[in-house]
Amino acid sequence: HSGATVVMTDVDRAACEEAASRLRESGHAAEAAALDVRDGEAFAACFATAWARHGRVDLLFNNAGIGAAGDARDVDATTWRQVVEINLMGVIHGCQAAWPRMAAAGGGQIVNTASAFGLLPGPLYAAYSATKHGVVGLSRSLRAEGKALGIGVTAVCPGFIRTRILDNALMAGVDRDSAEAAVPFRFLDAEKSVRTILRGVRRNRARVVFPWEIRALWWLDRLSPPLVDVI
Repeated sequence: HSGATVVMTDVDRAACEEAASRLRESGHAAEAAALDVRDGEAFAACFATAWARHGRVDLLFNNAGIGAAGDARDVDATTWRQVVEINLMGVIHGCQAAWPRMAAAGGGQIVNTASAFGLLPGPLYAAYSATKHGVVGLSRSLRAEGKALGIGVTAVCPGFIRTRILDNALMAGVDRDSAEAAVPFRFLDAEKSVRTILRGVRRNRARVVFPWEIRALWWLDRLSPPLVDVI
């Protein structure tokens, strides 16, 4: 949004500061703070600080996530727990931090990053897919609850965007190339994806599903799940 102040958070404080600095250099107002989304109390404190400093928070993007790939027989409990804590509990912590304040203020919007694998099956990505399905379900339920409060909730469900997510992913018996090859759709340009996401957010869409082939598979899955299960 033009004129918005962006408060960026990341578990990597140095990387977050660098990203905020690039935004400031391009003429935008941006701040950086360290945050591990697995820590619900820290998330609540970070959100409260941003709210107090700026008077309100109109948009919360729950975007932190970690990739995980591998045959389900090779994925151990530690990996499952880490993926759930970041990808699902991290989003829940953000929603918990924002919901009461947005409700009291009479509005706001929460944008939760899910995935195409939150709508469709993800072979070799069972842990990742499970958490993203959880994000979609959470977003849908909160959106229904938020209507009376003036709070919009959007779930973002893209194909895989070309970011560093696989560079830092948890691998169980597979390497990065094998994990990338297991993704059954093309990787997307990050800048174009951001424009698509923001367009959906401005329109307060319940779900932003893209590109077209993901939307087509999603509709096919809703009509006849067995057809998609074998893809």
